[in-house]
Amino acid sequence: MKHQVIIPQFLRNESIRNYIPQTLKIQKGDTITWINTDNEPHQLYFIKIDPDPAKIEVLDEKLYLNSGKVGEIIFNYNYERIDYVCKIHRTEVNSITIFTQDYNSMSNIQRLRDLDKRYNIKIPNLSIYLDGNR
Repeated sequence: MKHQVIIPQFLRNESIRNYIPQTLKIQKGDTITWINTDNEPHQLYFIKIDPDPAKIEVLDEKLYLNSGKVGEIIFNYNYERIDYVCKIHRTEVNSITIFTQDYNSMSNIQRLRDLDKRYNIKIPNLSIYLDGNR
């Protein structure tokens, strides 16, 4: 399945800069396309999130998107959650939840339990991972 993320045009003084949507739920093997409608470039780094901070790691996937450009990644990871951050604009942090079982066949209770487990993780400042200072 294909998903899209829009990087909207931000004002320079905006302190909160979220992509649309900010959080994606996908199946393993799905493709995400990022569309940069902003006037500035964005450099996306993808970070495996884990409840154990020692297991958080920057992935090899990276996207550099100039204004008006499109980038695409197929997610074949066995990770439950990957966050991504713009290395240029450090407040732009977004999240991808990867389901290995069919999300549509899960009951609402299963979905809520699964999402609660993935999103109630204390995450350190992701910038330290981008700078290699951990």
